[in-house]
Amino acid sequence: MFKSNNLFGPLMLLSLLTVLLSGCVGAPAASNTEAATPQPSAQTQTDTAEPSMRSYTDQAGREVDIPVSPERIVYIGSNVGDLLAIGVKPIGASLSVIASQVAYPDLLEGIEDVGYPYSPEKITSLSPDLILFDDWDVDQFETLEKIAPTAVIGADDPIDMTERLKLVADLTDQKEAAEEWMAAYEQKVETAKATLNLPENSTASSLLLLGETMYIMGNQGFNQTLYGRLDLKPTDNVQKLIEQDERFIDVSNELVPDYVGTEIFLLTSTDAETAETQNALLSSSVWKTIPAVQQGRVHIMDSKWNFDDPVTSERLLDELVKTINETK
Repeated sequence: MFKSNNLFGPLMLLSLLTVLLSGCVGAPAASNTEAATPQPSAQTQTDTAEPSMRSYTDQAGREVDIPVSPERIVYIGSNVGDLLAIGVKPIGASLSVIASQVAYPDLLEGIEDVGYPYSPEKITSLSPDLILFDDWDVDQFETLEKIAPTAVIGADDPIDMTERLKLVADLTDQKEAAEEWMAAYEQKVETAKATLNLPENSTASSLLLLGETMYIMGNQGFNQTLYGRLDLKPTDNVQKLIEQDERFIDVSNELVPDYVGTEIFLLTSTDAETAETQNALLSSSVWKTIPAVQQGRVHIMDSKWNFDDPVTSERLLDELVKTINETK
């Protein structure tokens, strides 16, 4: 059994500081007949100025001083859509692995790739004022903290998309934008649920193909939308994975029937190795004995949908309604 924070290689985060400027202009000298106009002291101006930094306790329990309104954010992780959904475009992000795998390549233009594993030198060259870290590999974490204030928002403990969005909105001073996005998304979820054309008592499962390996998905990625938003029911064995907090398990052809339901979502890609695995599965005698296969209830979808950031989740609703309703 294989476990990981994200099958597509998670990444890291945090930030740099802003400067509080204040000053005072001296009053002109008073004449013998006129009193001098009182001028505010430097201390008074400092006391009334808006603070540029604030204290924040991140997901790792660390207290970090971060900018009140960060403007140069570097994101390390696999869910850069968390930022993009609320109108925040980071100056840098770990794109080398996920750029060709996400459902929103149209939104990545203008974001510098800091690599995965991330390059401290590249991040330093971008002069960030905040680094957001949503990855499991903390080997060089102290290096990040020397570059800019760094806040942990995920690490090896996955957080539901809606909760993660609240965290990111708080860190980026975009709470109102997040609330507006959530309201629109929740309405879209209700519309999608009302539109789905599925028989009663349907069960659903997702099977991810990556290279030579097949994974039954548990409580991660694609299934966050499948079960958590659209209320489709997992099979008994998948439900056990979810209860055990299993994000996914690798399976052989022979075990696939033990996990799949009346609706099968096959997440795959066009790379040669994955295509070969897919062809072997679809032509196997075991696959052909599965009732959902025999009834034509297999939905083949791109593995780019196996992320659970807000942008992917919102676009996936449309894709699922279309895919399910068009399958005869």
